[in-house]
Amino acid sequence: MARILIAEDDPQASEMIARICQFKGHEVEETRDAVQAFEAFQRTKPDLVITDLAMPLGGGQHLIREMRGTPEGSACPVIVITGYATLLGEREREDLQPCTILEKPLDLEPMLQALDFALAS
Repeated sequence: MARILIAEDDPQASEMIARICQFKGHEVEETRDAVQAFEAFQRTKPDLVITDLAMPLGGGQHLIREMRGTPEGSACPVIVITGYATLLGEREREDLQPCTILEKPLDLEPMLQALDFALAS
């Protein structure tokens, strides 16, 4: 069982992601903005972070930069979920590496594969 932090401001999307993770037997904490997510990250030391890019108070890219600035955050896998994947430029994609990027609306199979891959690495 892994500890997974979900940073998603859309309650329906967050609930769907949480249910998928819980179905796989994982413990989940849901947050709604980048500040709340970083506080939860520091407190819970999750095994995986799943974050939306477009969120209040800094967004997913800000959250990832803050996490990467900590010893435990540099090794924590991240799955980025966004409705704007096609709008990400090369530089934005490079800044998000080594994150897995999934596009909204989420399909179950790619989400399950990304979850298994992230937790296996």
